[in-house]
Amino acid sequence: MLICSCHERRRAAEQLATKRADQLAIVTGLLLARDPTVTPESVGDLMAQVAPAPGARAAITRHLVAHPEALTAGGSRMPKVVAEFTYAAIAAGITGLTSPGCALCGRPRTLVHTHGDSERICTTCYSRLLTATCSSCGRDGHRIRSRDVDGQPVCPRCHDRARPLEVCAGCQELRGLKRSTRDGLGYCRSCIARRAPTEPCSICGRDRRVNARTATGGAVCTGCYDKTRTGTVACDECGQVVPLAARADGRIGTGTGKNLCAGCYRHPERECGICGRTRRVALRATTVSPDICATCYQAPIVDCSVCGQHALGRRATRNGRPWCFGCQATDRIDRLLAGPDGTIPIGVKEVRDVLVATHRPRSILNNWDRIESLTLLARLARQHDELSHELLDAEGDRFSVGYLRALLVATGVLPDRDEHATRLRRFAAAVIDEIADPRHQQTLGRYARWHVIARAKPDRHGRLNATISDRCRQEIRTAQRFLDHLTRRGRTVDDCTQADLDTWLSTRRATRIRFPRWLLDHGHLPGLALPDAVPAAGPRTQLDQDEHWALVRRMLHDEDSASIEDRAAACLVLLYAQPLSKIVSLTTDDLTLDDDGTYLRLGAEPLLLPPPLDALVTSLPIAKPFGAASTLADQRWLFPGKWAGHHQNPTSMMGRLNKLGITTRTSRNSAMLHLAATVPPAVFASLIGISTGAATKWAGYAGSNWTTYAAIRTNATANPPQNQ
Repeated sequence: MLICSCHERRRAAEQLATKRADQLAIVTGLLLARDPTVTPESVGDLMAQVAPAPGARAAITRHLVAHPEALTAGGSRMPKVVAEFTYAAIAAGITGLTSPGCALCGRPRTLVHTHGDSERICTTCYSRLLTATCSSCGRDGHRIRSRDVDGQPVCPRCHDRARPLEVCAGCQELRGLKRSTRDGLGYCRSCIARRAPTEPCSICGRDRRVNARTATGGAVCTGCYDKTRTGTVACDECGQVVPLAARADGRIGTGTGKNLCAGCYRHPERECGICGRTRRVALRATTVSPDICATCYQAPIVDCSVCGQHALGRRATRNGRPWCFGCQATDRIDRLLAGPDGTIPIGVKEVRDVLVATHRPRSILNNWDRIESLTLLARLARQHDELSHELLDAEGDRFSVGYLRALLVATGVLPDRDEHATRLRRFAAAVIDEIADPRHQQTLGRYARWHVIARAKPDRHGRLNATISDRCRQEIRTAQRFLDHLTRRGRTVDDCTQADLDTWLSTRRATRIRFPRWLLDHGHLPGLALPDAVPAAGPRTQLDQDEHWALVRRMLHDEDSASIEDRAAACLVLLYAQPLSKIVSLTTDDLTLDDDGTYLRLGAEPLLLPPPLDALVTSLPIAKPFGAASTLADQRWLFPGKWAGHHQNPTSMMGRLNKLGITTRTSRNSAMLHLAATVPPAVFASLIGISTGAATKWAGYAGSNWTTYAAIRTNATANPPQNQ
């Protein structure tokens, strides 16, 4: 019996060896068809590594014989051991194979679980499909990370929060840790990411952590994976087949019920638990915290490893140490503005100090790629030894140039100048250069320089304001169009005919007659006649009285209707017919507080402000502008602007008032008619800052001009009407 037992074991071993040899020959033959360099020894080592058990070897052989295309087709319809064998063969350098991938995410991972129609998925995708209501926070549709002592599901967030904090072996910070399989020590998530093995990315070539692999097994980093990722489902909004940001059958927390791409998806709008406004949610509510909008959501407060302050920042951005936003912004500004020797030039350092001192470094970081003024300053500093107004003039009149100029003037790097007057002269020179005829150039030059610009009246601060500058531009441009009109008809100003002039004046005579009248007064247009000046008509538009006073009451008493500065400006328009160019240039010197009340100087005589308008005006400026303008704000302006040392732009204020339903021209007409009907012209002229003649005209429009009443009454008495 003993001899038979040994003989059977020897025969079984021989059969197993023969079977293994046959299996090895079959698998080797399949691999040789893809890679001629394959040897039986290398395939045997792979089989021993991946499938040491006879059943696993048989499963590999059986599946490859039945489905030889599995080595090149990829996909996920194969047993787990076949996928592991393919991964090992690709890693060993065997070419011509295609890496299997998860049926859901497509990444080359161990395919443990079955999904759908005989497809296999990785553990990560399998865990994502297992969703339930968290027993801790109550949120529905989240993955099950663990279970509590009662066996109830716990989501990943609550699981991480429940873990005790320990000292990370990498950054030495108190964090929630995960144990490393390499050394058994605990590391935080940031340190685990830094310690992960890296490979050269097959797309960009950079040495990065592997996020996915190509069909041939090449590494793909996170950045390239996001760029090359393709979608399979069309977006319900735009119809594009692109990667989705929200799915119709996804987590309930999205609240969309649609397949939406990143361009169409929007965070849900709900009431913020901090400011109470209905805004897009940046941080969803939990059992212990409400929904928080993007404005109220703040970064964590850290102990900065550079300056030591307790401020908003990032926990791990500078060599794994916390770094506040102020130090991050300072570092970026210094690296941008520093010269080749590492030092910041004189003239640029003053601007750098102002930017560093700003109270909103996070805004600088968030908008870094859109701050053109900083890039322009760095470029000019590298190309030129000294900054000047002429260098900035060559860059054009865009916003970033004006903003940088205001910074340089406010810091004393550049001398102050009347910017509107300078830009007007540059505009006139550019328009004159557009004229081809030298004689027309000379005529337009005299008109623009000595009639339009020289006669432009500065405001009470001795400068041209935006309104006067725009009106001068319009007059110069209209004169250019008249000369172009003559050129097209083959005429000059000296041989212009009455027909040429009449054609020009056939439309919009009120604006087109000014330049021809100047030409006639200066010896041009000989023998031609111009129509008499059209008497000024009354106001074309005005508000209904009930609507006008409803706006006044809303701006005075409704605190939620607008900001304090907009309400104050609206009241000055609605009650005292003030132009916006004058309102934005009001200073603290125009405001006087007395025992009798609050006085505001709009004209020759100070105006007593009634309550509650006096409280609105005296609270100005309610808030300093942001950025560098807050550090360099001129304390005298009641309406400080975005540019350092400047007041607000009247056009910006007009846009805000229009959104409140206040049209400036119409509201001013209504206010002027009310003043003219209730107050003598000489009185309200001195209070609101207009001439007595203009006030008298408005009194005539309002039907309250009584200056001719005595003469009319005398004539009527001397010549009574005859009875019919």
